[in-house]
Amino acid sequence: MRILAAVVATVIGTSMTVPAVALQAPFEPEAVTVRSCIAYPDAWTGKLSRSPSLESSIAEGLDDPRLVGVGVGLSIWVQGLGEVFAVNPDFRFRPASNQKILTAMGALEYIGADAVLTTRLSSSAPVDDGVLRGDLVLVGSGDPTLASAGTHSLDSLARQVAAMGIGTISGDVLIDESRFDRLRTANGWSGFWIPTWVGSLSAVVVDENRASALAADIAEPALDAGRSLIVALAENGIRVGGEATLGLEPSGAVTLAATSSVPLSDIVGEMVRDSNNMYAETLLKEIGYRHSGLGTSQSGLAAIEELVRSMCFPRSLLQQDGSGLSDGNTRSARQWRRILQSAQRFTWWPDLEQSLAVAGVDGTLERRFVDTEAEANLRGKTGSITGLRALTGTFTTAGGRTVFFSAIVDADEPRPGMAALDDLLVRVAADGS
Repeated sequence: MRILAAVVATVIGTSMTVPAVALQAPFEPEAVTVRSCIAYPDAWTGKLSRSPSLESSIAEGLDDPRLVGVGVGLSIWVQGLGEVFAVNPDFRFRPASNQKILTAMGALEYIGADAVLTTRLSSSAPVDDGVLRGDLVLVGSGDPTLASAGTHSLDSLARQVAAMGIGTISGDVLIDESRFDRLRTANGWSGFWIPTWVGSLSAVVVDENRASALAADIAEPALDAGRSLIVALAENGIRVGGEATLGLEPSGAVTLAATSSVPLSDIVGEMVRDSNNMYAETLLKEIGYRHSGLGTSQSGLAAIEELVRSMCFPRSLLQQDGSGLSDGNTRSARQWRRILQSAQRFTWWPDLEQSLAVAGVDGTLERRFVDTEAEANLRGKTGSITGLRALTGTFTTAGGRTVFFSAIVDADEPRPGMAALDDLLVRVAADGS
């Protein structure tokens, strides 16, 4: 049973009492100054002016029984009006998959929208009369999109080796996953996340490392990938004399086959739009690798914190992963709204904006906001975890004003409360002022 408290929230100049979130979560202080590093100061402003029609619409929307007894975090900013609506805006909630907004930002900043991730097969052994007289090495690149079959797959790599006239590999298949660390989970994960909601983490990812629930494969996903490669080689007429084993690519090894992912902007798009956890966790480690040479979750989070601090946000110690599965992540609704809004300063903003799901059209918003003023208008990132729902995004009102918002509901059953906030957002979208 959650412990709830009453908090007074100011909403467009009026006061109302709303249920607050559980008392054990920490508050963060409201910013009192706008420092010189802020490139998008409008994101930090409070109410600038009033819109009577919008005030009336929001007042009606607040009188909703679905919001009784639930924790709400909300921040809505409207162009020309400022932050018109705030409920517990600085209270730190778990973000769920809103965390992927930060991962997307870090990937676009440090890896680059046009970058591709290339998985290679290499060897330092000679080829003699169709026999590779030594080991074949599978070198992982942290590509979460590699499959076992298809155009971008282990099978495509095996076909390239066969096309070289190689019919036998006398040695082992070595799997080099050294680009990342060997931690298979992130801090704060529940034991049942793998493989239901995310794969076991590695620089070598095949079929999102979710094809097997065997403990041995979860502990060593790269070995499982190596065994799958041996199968792919056999299906292409190549016999392997040895077995799959972990190892490092030897110096002087020559690339025999390679396959590259789609551009990173497409990977980010799928990660955000469809809320792909494995993409998020793998990209987080790649962010760390690109930024500091360390392919770890913590180095990735440190790089993202550096980016966020450049946008004038305080350092947060409460981040644990890239997907939002961890209960160790917390940020406030106001921070999420400001982070997304402030991202407009970067050259990669169009890629981030395009990655957000479109209401009533695609991704995790395909079935929400249908037949409303928000349909095909609102873009956002959803969040869903036990006891919490979240949505952060942007849209345009009927009157042509740009809106940025973040809405969070914390309750034993959060879906009704989130539906009430969806309806409130529709009211804002319909405003013609």
